[in-house]
Parts: sequence; structure tokens; C-alpha cells
Amino acid sequence: MSQIDIGHGREQKLIHLLFFLFGFGIMAWVPRFPEVRENLGLENGAFGSLMSTGSIGAFFGLLVAGHITHRIGAKKVIVVSIVVLFASLIALVHLSSTIPFLIFSIAFGFGITSIHVGLTSQVFHFDDRSGKNIMISSAGYWSSGALVTAIASGLLVDRVSLATHVTTLSLILTVAMLGIVLSLHPVLLTANTDVETDYSIKQVFSSFRIDWPVSLGWACAVYLEFAVGDWGAIFTKDRLEVSAGASTVPYIVFTATMIFGRLLFHKLLPYAPIESWAKRAAVLGAIGFGSCIIVATHLPIEMKWWSYWLFVLGFALGGLGSSFVAPAFFRAATRRSSLPSAIVVGQFGVVNNVLTFVIKWIVAWTIQLTGSIALAMMIPTAMLLSVIFFANTLKDDSQAKS
Repeated sequence: MSQIDIGHGREQKLIHLLFFLFGFGIMAWVPRFPEVRENLGLENGAFGSLMSTGSIGAFFGLLVAGHITHRIGAKKVIVVSIVVLFASLIALVHLSSTIPFLIFSIAFGFGITSIHVGLTSQVFHFDDRSGKNIMISSAGYWSSGALVTAIASGLLVDRVSLATHVTTLSLILTVAMLGIVLSLHPVLLTANTDVETDYSIKQVFSSFRIDWPVSLGWACAVYLEFAVGDWGAIFTKDRLEVSAGASTVPYIVFTATMIFGRLLFHKLLPYAPIESWAKRAAVLGAIGFGSCIIVATHLPIEMKWWSYWLFVLGFALGGLGSSFVAPAFFRAATRRSSLPSAIVVGQFGVVNNVLTFVIKWIVAWTIQLTGSIALAMMIPTAMLLSVIFFANTLKDDSQAKS
């Protein structure tokens, strides 16, 4: 079959749908983390550390998935990764013992990053053939899936058990995503046939390069999203003693403003280059989020709902400020490298996975030792503000079409 049989328009829609379902699936349990923590009977520090073990699987996924995608194509990588991902997620919501949880958490992390590498490589493959740039919009669809699943999870809390919710959803999404992958088969990134660009395992390691300005910029831009995903619902529930449903609202608002920024960002490019918008967004997100959290946590208990709405405002500004910046650094990483995009995605992800693993441990144990999630949230706040020092690496990406 020709690689244009399904048309660029339909291909873009199917890619966006895959990103949407991917976000919908892996984020479904995030608003229900308090229940996961209760299942395991752990305190915040131990729970955060256990959750961070997914980064181990993610590390290995990033290390090998890019190379495998380059060698055998995207289809097999994505199909196997989907099965691993959702089988692991089903296991995680049924477990109450830490050792099995750790094993499946590692497998879950591996599945996430393997799908991420496969889908992102396909995005760059699409961009090369179509002349478009859909990286930021694809991230927006991922966030849309995360938002919808957060709303659904909030509604299902206290109505449907965690295990029933996630198991049913995982089975449905496995079938749906595999069906879309089969529909994309004619245009999926194929196995490399050029011996001159055929990278052996040894060459992949020997050619490993760290683009520190881009990697540090990405880590600083993205970690607020990770922190909100890991601790947002627990933070709101524990600090303000609101219902489980209400505790998901700040996270939902954060994700909604992130979607808004990612899907509409292209409209800003005619007015200023991307590096300029990245600096402005970082300042808005960091100062807005940080100041609202600081004020909210210092209000007296009788002003509980004032604190709550300050949380919501802070999360909204944080989501808007960090929305398009991380995907923009991802695009810059491939532009600045001479390696195939699948390998760049993997190598770039390895470095950033190590960075976020370390940061997650720092945040988790800051919470455990100080008893203050609010204080720990100042770490990703400071990181987002630091994006201004790395934004110049985004130059030359402003002219790409969306």
C-alpha cells in the first residue's frame, strides 16, 4: 500500500485520537491515588517513592524502544506496549502488597514510555511527509484525554470501585487503541532498510549525546505537570479536608488550561517567536501557581473555601504557563540532532527520565520529612521559572506549521 493511502487529514486525526486515548488511559487512576495509597497502607513519603519506581521501567523503555522502533518499525512496538501498559495497570489497582506493586509499576512505566516513543516517532514521521508540526497539538490531545478521564474519575469516586473502574476502562482502551493502530498500518513508520543509518546497539550507546540546555529546559517545564499529577488530589484532600470529588477539581482545571494553551498556541506565533512566548509563559505559570499556593496555605481554617478557590486559580495559571513549553523543547531536541527521530526520542527521554526520577524522590521525601506538600510544590515552581534560562534553544521552531 502507498504511504498516502489514508490521506494526511485522516492520519492526523487518528494520531490525535491515539494520543487522546493514551492520556485517557494512563491518567485514569491519578485522581484516585488516595485510594491506591490506602490500598497499600503507606504514608506519603513511602507512597511517593514506590510510585517513582515506574521511572525504572520508563528508563529501560526509553533506552531500547527508540532503537527497536528504528529497526522494526512503529507498529509492533506500539502493539506490544499497549498490551503491557494496560495489563500492568489492571494489576496495580488490585494489589495491596508493595513488592508485586513495585514489579508492575516498573512494567507500567516501561509500557508508557514505549508507547510514547512509538507515537512520537510517528508524529515526526508524519511531520516530515506533510510539512506540518503537530507535536504540540498532539500533546494537547493527550492532555484532553487526561482531563476527560480526571472528570470521569471524580464522578466515579464513591460510586464505582477503583478496581472495577480501571479494569473495565483498560480492556476497552486496549481494543480501541489496537484497532486504531491497525487502521494506521499503511502509514506507520516502517523498519529501517538503509544500512548506512542502521544503528547497532553498540552504536546507539556510543553515539549517545546529552543536549543539556534542551534536556534541562524540558525537565524544568514539565515537572509541574508531573507533580500535580502525583500530588494534586492528595494535596487538596489532605490540606483542605474536602471530598474526594472536590479534591480532583484543581487537577482538572490545571489540565483544562494546559489543553487550552497547547491547542491554541499556534495563534500566538505571528506576534512573537516561540522562545519569547516560552519565557512569558514560564513567568506566568511559576509566579501564578506559587503565589496562590503560598497565600492559600496561610489562610486561617475558617477561610477554607477561599483557600480552595485560590488552589484552583493557582493550578489554572500553572497549567496555562507550562502548557506548550515542554512539547516545544521536545521538538527542539529532534531539530538539534542528526540521529533518526526514534532514537532521539529515546535518548532524550532517558536523560529526562533520570532527571525526573531524582526530582520525584526529592519532592516525595521533602513531603515526608517536612509534612508539607505546599513546601514541596515550590520545587516545581522554581523549576518552571528556570525555563527562562533555556528558552533560547527553541529558536528556529517558530516557522513550522501547525
